[in-house]
Amino acid sequence: MSQKQLGFNKTLEQLINENHHLAAALHFLGIQFEHYTEFTLSEICQKKGIALDFVEQKIKDFLTSNYNEVKFDSLSVDLIIEYLKHAHYIFIKQRLPFIVDIVKKFDGDFPEIKNELKLVFPLFVEDFVSHIYEEEDTLFNYIQLMHKSLEDVSLINKVQAKMMENSIKQFQSEHEIHDDHLKGLRNLTNEFEIKPAYDLGTKVVLAELKKLDEELRYHAKIENNILFPRALELERSVLARVRSKIALN
Repeated sequence: MSQKQLGFNKTLEQLINENHHLAAALHFLGIQFEHYTEFTLSEICQKKGIALDFVEQKIKDFLTSNYNEVKFDSLSVDLIIEYLKHAHYIFIKQRLPFIVDIVKKFDGDFPEIKNELKLVFPLFVEDFVSHIYEEEDTLFNYIQLMHKSLEDVSLINKVQAKMMENSIKQFQSEHEIHDDHLKGLRNLTNEFEIKPAYDLGTKVVLAELKKLDEELRYHAKIENNILFPRALELERSVLARVRSKIALN
């Protein structure tokens, strides 16, 4: 990607209007776009003492990263969970902090969007983060214990005790409640529609929310269509082994 392609000599406002996700890429480089809208990337790099090549590569890496290319058919249930945990890390450590930051500072020209975002989004974040940690501590740990128990017979008693308290069907039912995290905001903004009349801040917020919504729905699809069916098969296999152990006793 050349400097001409990236547009080092365009203002930040021009660049972000061309690709709203550039704001997030710059955020992770310590550049808050709202303070530099009239500056070019060349001027910002010079002002901050950052090498142009470094910024170019980091922006390219950020904008071209794609977590949707994993072939799950070849992965064990244990590796699927590791993938999902990594996605959780991306949500909590990268995606959400930027959106939380821009929503806090958000002062767009459209009060109905601004007021709803400032009211609803913090509640969404609190609920979502709590859901993620609970999912890792309960569902993921239960599945990983079952997976290990097929290879380590010493875990049979432990997994048997866990199966008295948990079931994949139960987790699956509870999971459906949390599936559509951003439905309210999606309805309010007509599927996060970005209108030409919107100010730059509103465009960036809606673009990031739309991207997050797409990622969350893809994440839920992996859990619903791949993880849960695999986990049900695993649970049946472990249950058969537990019953065999009981019969031998």
